[in-house]
Amino acid sequence: MFFASWPPLAGAKCSPGLVRYFELRAAVPVSYPLPRQGTSTVSIEWFGHAFFRIFLPGGTRVVTDPFSFDRGYAIPPTNPHAVTIGKETPNHRGVEILGGKPLVIRGLKNGGLEWAKVNLKVGDIRIQSVPIVQGSGGDFDFGIGKGASFLFETAGLCIAHLGDLAAPMNPSQLRRLGKVHVAMVVLSNRVSMGPAEAADFIGRLSPNIAIPMHFYDDPLTLAVFLKRFRRIRRHAARRLYISRKTLPGPTEIVVMRHD
Repeated sequence: MFFASWPPLAGAKCSPGLVRYFELRAAVPVSYPLPRQGTSTVSIEWFGHAFFRIFLPGGTRVVTDPFSFDRGYAIPPTNPHAVTIGKETPNHRGVEILGGKPLVIRGLKNGGLEWAKVNLKVGDIRIQSVPIVQGSGGDFDFGIGKGASFLFETAGLCIAHLGDLAAPMNPSQLRRLGKVHVAMVVLSNRVSMGPAEAADFIGRLSPNIAIPMHFYDDPLTLAVFLKRFRRIRRHAARRLYISRKTLPGPTEIVVMRHD
């Protein structure tokens, strides 16, 4: 284990205003090689629910909101360098299913009662949090509470895992989020924004790519969301490869598969 720091990341400036709010941590403990230079392609995998793995150009692997063993989905071998937790409920904080010893980055602290301030670099990625209100009256186990969206900046791309948004973001949250190229958006009438409201929000956010998640494999919920958009791609491969040069122009909805 050693400490390493990196120069500022080149390329995208997703949300420069964030430095006014959060203290930048310029060094974090790492035990993996420093990023290689000259690559620009990022890949994204979806494992179901809100659980994604992002492969960064320099070899860094980050996962988001891993589910627990009892979610019912297949447990993938991930071995990430870092994991972000946007919601302190079992199906979003399943660190125990991950291989290796990842750096755990929580969007909440004090057992989920307070928002954490996250703005750090891990390998070739900058990770920032945006505080949100998550859940809804239909989330019978946990109700409305605090949560976090996470913004990942690498290779000129701004990738947002929006978390369990209970309502569209307000102007302050949008300023912190900044320009988004790829957005993972929750669809659920039970625990967050419904699919129609989520579609309206994505229409205003205008990412180049939006990836629906958390819709419990319900084709009707997905269909309500998709009705809002003209550009829809059903992605059959395990990974979605993206780069700044290959981003689509208008918002394209990419429906990913999982095992």
